[in-house]
Amino acid sequence: MKKVLYTIGLALLAMGCTEDYTDWANPFKNDPEAAKTMSMTITPVATIDLATVTTETIKIFSPSIAIDDEAETSYVAKIYGREEGEEAEFEVGSDGSVVKEILEQAVYALYGQRPVERAIPMDVSGFVKVDGQTFKAIGSTTLSVIPNAPEIEQAYYLTGSINGWNNSDTTYKLTNDGSDPYENPVFTCRIPAPEDGSNVEFKMTPESGLGGDWSKCLAAGDEGKFKYNNDGGNLVIVADPDALFYDLTFNMLDQTWNAKAVGFNEFIYEIGNESGWSEPHPLHGDGNGYYSAVIYLNGEFKFKPNKDNWDGDWEKVSGDATGGTLTTEGGPNMDGVDAGFYFIQVDLKEMTYKITPVTSISIIGSVRGAWDTDVDMTYNEIMKCWEARETLSAGEFKFRLNHDWAVNWGGTFDDLVQDGANLQLAADGAYVIRLFLSDETPARCTVKEDNGYPDNFYEIGNEGGWGISHLLLGDGNGKYQGYYYLDGEFKFKPNADNWDNDLEYVSGDTTSGSLTDGGGPNCPDPGAGFYQINLDFANMYYSLLKIESISLIGGFNGWGDDLEMTYNKEEGCWQVTTDAVSGEFKFRANHDWGINWGGSFDDLVQDGANLTIDGGTHTFKLYLSYNGAHHVTIE
Repeated sequence: MKKVLYTIGLALLAMGCTEDYTDWANPFKNDPEAAKTMSMTITPVATIDLATVTTETIKIFSPSIAIDDEAETSYVAKIYGREEGEEAEFEVGSDGSVVKEILEQAVYALYGQRPVERAIPMDVSGFVKVDGQTFKAIGSTTLSVIPNAPEIEQAYYLTGSINGWNNSDTTYKLTNDGSDPYENPVFTCRIPAPEDGSNVEFKMTPESGLGGDWSKCLAAGDEGKFKYNNDGGNLVIVADPDALFYDLTFNMLDQTWNAKAVGFNEFIYEIGNESGWSEPHPLHGDGNGYYSAVIYLNGEFKFKPNKDNWDGDWEKVSGDATGGTLTTEGGPNMDGVDAGFYFIQVDLKEMTYKITPVTSISIIGSVRGAWDTDVDMTYNEIMKCWEARETLSAGEFKFRLNHDWAVNWGGTFDDLVQDGANLQLAADGAYVIRLFLSDETPARCTVKEDNGYPDNFYEIGNEGGWGISHLLLGDGNGKYQGYYYLDGEFKFKPNADNWDNDLEYVSGDTTSGSLTDGGGPNCPDPGAGFYQINLDFANMYYSLLKIESISLIGGFNGWGDDLEMTYNKEEGCWQVTTDAVSGEFKFRANHDWGINWGGSFDDLVQDGANLTIDGGTHTFKLYLSYNGAHHVTIE
């Protein structure tokens, strides 16, 4: 590390009495007096390892001010972060020491808590008070600091009584969703409560310790804390007789943990004739046995607790098309209903269900001037949400069902609840408001400025006999992208169900060109194959990138050799069946990281976090641009 030694030498004249700071190089003058001499030296200190500091204060530099008269001295230090404008300033004692807690807060705010050495630029302002006159000078040096934090890995796995103390088992994964663990140190997972009602004893195995290395495990500490490096006994969850699950939360920096008993599943599922009894639809729970969602029904249906099997499903005991009572002992399906959307409510405490036909879902509030006018929303089949495009005023609003307050949603944009607080709109403007009521998240909404661009565009062409519209996902700024098989001529259009305002070809070549909405030929045949399709509606231009391959790559092959997938044109997916994939992996195109997908199985995104799977034989089916998102199914 390069150390900087900063020294100032100067002649000092006696000054009049004032508390203003005077630059030592250009002092304010009254009547001249005899000159005084002074110098300041700022000497950097050795690297500070905050993990080993036991004192309340820490010396961050060694100051020295020499003056041929008595003087009062003080210092202020300013340290700088990695980005322009990031800085922290604090007072320093006359010996160059600062309170340890103040230094830690400043360093962690600028650089995080990852325990690696940081060479931090630092300015030191020295103040000298002589005969009532205060002078200031600034010196620069480097502060070397190692933050105090344990080594935190990206994932941990529960090893304990519920999995036979199998140190290689990855069933119960503790994760912070893949973000930097020093920025987000809170890790969580849900585990089932033992069926016999016993306590759960366990330790947490880091990813690097899987397979038998117990030395790195998280073990029990004192008073709700844990210890690293297996320095303690088993962690224990005391059995709750009403628990179906326990939600575990570990803060890897504070070394605190807790387990919360959960008496009801987060979701239950409706399944029925509307999907040929093949697609479960989630109902979100409130934690106390009440579940609800807005779901499209068409005929008979039933409920079940698990997405992927029928174990413990609920049938009808008594009731009619508007509701009834439930049982797990076997019985008929719920009564058939006419095709349409319904608000479904299930109460597992009372074992009852109720369904209400949806005649409208609307926005109401002062954003339209008064609380007496509903703005009806329409259902977006592609995005699976209710939406409205409206010019609104700053103010308050809520959502409600069937123009009535019996069912209404408020609270926060990310977590809407029955009878929640009014939502706030900060400014007047044109907005696109979307309400999500039927996926595996709490009810939520998004509110975005309407910039005039369609949310989505569609490709349609010879590959589908000019009868299938393929969704291109929009970025909100007039650019759209999708991945599809092309074979022959094609064009673009803003609506899935009609040809209004479609775009035609003006000039270019077989993989790119300019477009017009004034009429013209189709875009030329690029040759049969799978393509990344890019449409720039703002500039009326399109381009194609041919996808020669899509593959799996990961720890199973040292992140080196790609495992090739094949395109299934009938199902519109890339697929492979293999027993070679386990641990972390991703998908990528053309054997290059320029196009790669990770994140979660249900929502794959460019450059998303690594995916994880246990060993075994699996069939991977990768669907791109399907129903508004990229996703993979694994059988």
